[in-house]
Amino acid sequence: MKNILRLLTLSVFVLLANCKGETNQKKDNYKPITKNEAQATANKKDVDPELKKKLEGLIELLEDHPKSAKLYAERAGIFVDMKEITQALADITMAVDLDPNNPDYRTNRAQLLRQFKKNAEALEELNKALELDSKHLGALFNRGALYFNTNKFEKALADFTTCIDSRPEVAPPYYNRAFTYEQLHDFKAAKADLKKFVELTDNEKWKKLATEKIDEWDKVQYKQVVTPEEAEKMGIDTKGMGMHK
Repeated sequence: MKNILRLLTLSVFVLLANCKGETNQKKDNYKPITKNEAQATANKKDVDPELKKKLEGLIELLEDHPKSAKLYAERAGIFVDMKEITQALADITMAVDLDPNNPDYRTNRAQLLRQFKKNAEALEELNKALELDSKHLGALFNRGALYFNTNKFEKALADFTTCIDSRPEVAPPYYNRAFTYEQLHDFKAAKADLKKFVELTDNEKWKKLATEKIDEWDKVQYKQVVTPEEAEKMGIDTKGMGMHK
């Protein structure tokens, strides 16, 4: 999915299908990273040469500018690209400590906290981000995804709807709201949102998945409201759909 807002490389817009990622790295390591620790990561075997170059550049810049929240946030993004999530969390925590009124940094920290299943801390960060900017699209989107994955579907629906009302031209919130409607058994609204997602997205893979889901929901609706006799007249194969005369 193309990023609409890029905060970290870890996309602000994570479709619900991708929100189940976990990490086995240490869960409580928020302490600042030393220069030697960062360099050791850069020197790891099989590190992408371009990422190594960027990381080493940021290591040197942070030596000269140790109070730069922006540099810590940038280095957190490099660590995410390198799948060094523990170090990414440490750096974005530094960025938040240095610039606590930046909603982007708080949203990014929430994303990383969710990787460690720290949902309560992530929610706290997202709420703080939204206190700073009530229309922050990334914070709203991520809070909606967090609510969805903790089965708070009405709250998820509210956040995705706010995203859509604020930026109706952005595709991902329609996708996530569609699956929220599915959980609330509103297939008509779910279909409408997925159709809008298909119209707006430029990603062919996700477009195909959404189209297949619409077809699946059509079958569910037929199962719910069409009798077997009516289905046969319409030329619908009722096998496996739970229809019995």
